[in-house]
Amino acid sequence: MRIAKDGLRSKVRIGYDGRVYKTFRGTGADERFANEVHVLKVLEDRGCDYVPRLIDSDADTLTLVTTNCGQPAEETVSEAKAAKLFAELKEDYGVVHDDPFPRNITYHRDMGRFCIIDFELAEVLERGEEEDRKDSEGFSIEWFGMSVDGKRKAGNEDCLSAFASDDGWADELALSGELDIDERGAVFAVSDGMGGIAGGGYASWLAVKELRQFLPARMGRFEGNAEPLRHLASAVMDLNHHVNRIGEAKPEVRGMGATLVCGLFTRKQMHFAHVGDSRIYRYFDGELEQLTYDHSRIGERERLGKISEREARTHPSRNVLSQAIGAGTERLVPQVGTISLRPGMWFLFCSDGLIDGIWNRRILREFKQGEEEGRSVEATARALIDEAVDEAGKDDTTLIVVRVR
Repeated sequence: MRIAKDGLRSKVRIGYDGRVYKTFRGTGADERFANEVHVLKVLEDRGCDYVPRLIDSDADTLTLVTTNCGQPAEETVSEAKAAKLFAELKEDYGVVHDDPFPRNITYHRDMGRFCIIDFELAEVLERGEEEDRKDSEGFSIEWFGMSVDGKRKAGNEDCLSAFASDDGWADELALSGELDIDERGAVFAVSDGMGGIAGGGYASWLAVKELRQFLPARMGRFEGNAEPLRHLASAVMDLNHHVNRIGEAKPEVRGMGATLVCGLFTRKQMHFAHVGDSRIYRYFDGELEQLTYDHSRIGERERLGKISEREARTHPSRNVLSQAIGAGTERLVPQVGTISLRPGMWFLFCSDGLIDGIWNRRILREFKQGEEEGRSVEATARALIDEAVDEAGKDDTTLIVVRVR
């Protein structure tokens, strides 16, 4: 282990697995240990995603184990920015940090944001009984996935999967089901192949198949991992090397490639990774958000507001990707991110076949109607795919819809 701090009040070590081990010492060590354990549990219950997540604690040695929130940012974050972060912590999550200075701010590169650490002297503000009850409840999810062949050609180049992990081994889940994610994490993945049935179909199958091996092997139990984003990104980069190597070794599939969107649901968060132009959407409280951005020049221009959704959809270069799994991609930089879950959230993982046939406003409409009518996850998924196929349907169309309970 690497020693990150060795002070009078604590010793902090970073494990090879990325976990942070903090051992309390000095005056009031047992009280500070117990307080930080309590505060971190409260912050997780209240859905705060920019603080360490408690993985384990040992009252005998006064050691707690947490996730890693990145590198110290004391030299880069201003006091004004730090003050704003601590004020948001109090206002949004009801926790007052007793040492609100830049020395307790870190920067998490994968999340792309500043985080707050060291809660041994923090104070939890009282909230309403109903709020606390809701915050303490665990989450479950229900999902439904399906794929429809496109009319343009025979065969299907899309692939989808749902799986959990049993200590390093993938446990395949059905494409329709329910799961308590407080007890067990689950991954959902959609991949769209490129290079014809021989190449594209094989590439998407490889991407999903090998993800089921690479990710559990890297993470072990999904729900107890310290750095899910790092492992997701590494697994996707491993996929890229793997697909490229096979493409080079087999002339009949040389140049094959695939897109990939995958999401890991565990406890109170969804961690995702993305390459290409398949997409992840989130619907919550009447609003739809596209979480991923298309890895293409046209997608980048749309994201920056330089062209409209209509212009992006009709542009002749809209399907020219800047990144893909395989396809000769040498330096892959997957998009990764973390979403704090709330009851009533919906997520849509889909290939571009769905986007060809249904605009964002119509995706929003289907989720709204489904919510108002009390539709099942399956009914909502089928309504989305039926509308997309009716409007377009030339390309293979694949989706997985997930609802948080």
